[in-house]
Amino acid sequence: MTDATAAQLLSMDQAWDRRDTAPGQARATAQAQVGTAARTQALVVLAYLDWRTGQLSQATEHVTTAISTLRLGEPSVWLGRGLNILAALHSTLNRPDRAVELYEEQVSLARHIQHPELTATALHDLAVELRHSDPQRARAHITEALNTFRQLRSPFGVAIAHANLAEFDRDEGDLPGAYRHVQRALHYAHLDQHPHLEASLLSTLLVVLPAEAPQRERRRTRQRLEYLRTHSDNPELRATVALALAEHAPPGEAAELLSGALDDLQPLGDHVLLPELHERLSQSYSAQGHHEGALRHLQETLAYVRRTHVAERRQNIQTFEVLARIQALQDQAREERQRNHELQTHLQELRALNARIRELSRTDHLTRLANREHLFSEGHHLAQTVTPYTPLSAALIDIDHFKLVNDTWGHQTGDLVLQRVARMILDVTRPGDIAARYGGEEFVLLRAAPVEHLEGSCHDLQQLIRLHPWEDIAPGLQVTLSIGLAQTTEPQFDTLLGHADRRLYSVKRAGRNAIHLRD
Repeated sequence: MTDATAAQLLSMDQAWDRRDTAPGQARATAQAQVGTAARTQALVVLAYLDWRTGQLSQATEHVTTAISTLRLGEPSVWLGRGLNILAALHSTLNRPDRAVELYEEQVSLARHIQHPELTATALHDLAVELRHSDPQRARAHITEALNTFRQLRSPFGVAIAHANLAEFDRDEGDLPGAYRHVQRALHYAHLDQHPHLEASLLSTLLVVLPAEAPQRERRRTRQRLEYLRTHSDNPELRATVALALAEHAPPGEAAELLSGALDDLQPLGDHVLLPELHERLSQSYSAQGHHEGALRHLQETLAYVRRTHVAERRQNIQTFEVLARIQALQDQAREERQRNHELQTHLQELRALNARIRELSRTDHLTRLANREHLFSEGHHLAQTVTPYTPLSAALIDIDHFKLVNDTWGHQTGDLVLQRVARMILDVTRPGDIAARYGGEEFVLLRAAPVEHLEGSCHDLQQLIRLHPWEDIAPGLQVTLSIGLAQTTEPQFDTLLGHADRRLYSVKRAGRNAIHLRD
């Protein structure tokens, strides 16, 4: 019997359990079940495997499809697993606010279905996401997760919790505490089956090894990291290891390691490790006297930060001041020593402001989508990046006869309908999309992709709307949507919305409850 044939005999729960220890067998099982009643579970397994091999776009597509179906049924462990994967993908692509929201939803679901392992996993991953923005809350969550993993006799859970507690201690300057956590995690018997965990532990170990540790231990650690880097197909793992090895390498060797990692990650989009790679490359080139290369990577670091926080910076005068100081620092970049010192200072200031920026009013209070101001800020920014090959698409979404809902069942019911529709719009978004409340009962969904891609998501949204049990909210209540679609390859965001608005009204004139892509 071949491995693939044997794999088909597994249940989906067994495939999930073997996703790390036997990924080939887990993938064969899932692929064999995609066309069966177990399709959603199979897509969750495939999403996890794709994520772990760096296929982020494919992982996102699989898990988004699975979650949209799973949300229609009863709360389940598979929905929790899907939420965890989607949150991890958002975190990887530098959308921490959405990642935290999904992890918190996973915690709530896991406690509702009374699943201790899923609860501990969600608390652990939420703690990692909150590590820099709310360290006290993060440590409480990860400590609770560690205790649960111990009670469940889950050695992998215990190991990964110790690995992250080591990073918490390192952040706080407690290197002996971090070293103790690393040593506990390294005792995990099957560490060789989890290269991501091993790479993270050994990277931390290089930093926290006591000064009196033998040089051969440092040498063995570096050799094992180099082995993991050269034998892994995952670009994120290779970049993590490259950052660790570069920390202890001469400038020329560090620049070579970091440049290779940068080449690996750039095809994945705005990966969370990119700014650190550019920043460290700037330092390496500066140490070699290569000022042009140092300035180029410094500019990339600043450009990345600007792309990530452009909307928030426009809403806070203090952020404008920070950007002005960073710009002044860039102007002085040719002065080698002063540049690197001041860059570090101002980047720290910018990171410290991030937590405050997130608290600003960029979210619609009722629906938790982006508000109109944030929509236009981000929309104008995205419109500046379009090309004939990379258009920007918009969907203008209107709840049909919404006034009748308010007049018949009251504004409280109307608010609940708005919240449900907003939730379903989020369910069909992809990383990088902008979902916003445009005003009243109108919403906008933006995507940097051809309009046909967005049209498919709108059909998925219509299906979710049709299947939703609106009668549970109010007897006789029915909800439908009218949607106008448009795309642009010109940097004219207002014109894009105008085209979508014209097509929305053509839907209304034709009887509503439809999608129009053309006039």
